[in-house]
Amino acid sequence: MTTTLGTPKQISRSGGFDLRCDAEAAFPLFSPEGERRWIKEWNPRPVYPETIAFARDTVFREGEAVWTIVDVEWKEFRAEYVRVAASHRAHIVVKIESLGTDGCRVAVSYAVTLVGEDKASLLEAFSESAYAWKMEKWKREISECLDGEHEKA
Repeated sequence: MTTTLGTPKQISRSGGFDLRCDAEAAFPLFSPEGERRWIKEWNPRPVYPETIAFARDTVFREGEAVWTIVDVEWKEFRAEYVRVAASHRAHIVVKIESLGTDGCRVAVSYAVTLVGEDKASLLEAFSESAYAWKMEKWKREISECLDGEHEKA
């Protein structure tokens, strides 16, 4: 029996949100270890090197996917990832723009190529409305994380 994956489909989405912290405080929150602070179910495991560094060519697993950090530019507050899973491949870019000492703008773009058989659920997960909801959710979760850390300080 031959299985055909069909024609791959690619979806590109971009979105963003503002945070009440400077870019230097926000940028580490988009590292593999930094995301543990605001995503409850996030549990990256190192592949290479033996610990997860926020550096180019770091490879880690999270859930079913293998992630590779393609680039990290600390001076420009920019990180680029590739995520490979059975159902899709994703290229993710996070860029943070300073709005002064009191705030920053986070821009997140995804280019997702669907390669598995269950394209319908992934198409829905990356619909315009689902992506907008995702950005709002990220803003809320990161803001709650930052507010909780300010309360502890």
